[in-house]
Amino acid sequence: MGKTLIIGFGNLLMGDDGAGIHLIQKLATHDLPAEVELVDGGVSSFAALAELPSAERAILIDTMAGGGTPGTIYRLTAQQLDALPKTSAISVHDFSLPDSLQLIGRIGELPPILIYAIEPASLELTMQLSRPVELAVEKVIGYIQAELC
Repeated sequence: MGKTLIIGFGNLLMGDDGAGIHLIQKLATHDLPAEVELVDGGVSSFAALAELPSAERAILIDTMAGGGTPGTIYRLTAQQLDALPKTSAISVHDFSLPDSLQLIGRIGELPPILIYAIEPASLELTMQLSRPVELAVEKVIGYIQAELC
């Protein structure tokens, strides 16, 4: 199997917005297949996604205000994300995730993309995740490990 990119997005200084980065840091401590590449996408979704055309598949992790309770996990394809109303995706980043995927798709063919988005509880200035989001991060790690098998 070819390269699998796992990219976490977020801002570690803004509470639950850092969920994707926290997840990548925790996943880095797990035994992963050699073809898996972990990427800290930070708040620069466009730059982090530039490697997508070279991957066989990708898993993206971010926060999303989808209307659920804090810690709700959304599992979406890129097409499903693109179909959501533009107001439902949080973005304190330079480009929103859907916008970045559209731009990268114009550069090259995108691999199959799976997105795990977590409903935030707080975007306050802190480096700590809320308890519901912390629990969701652990669940998503399990989901990703199952995806890799």
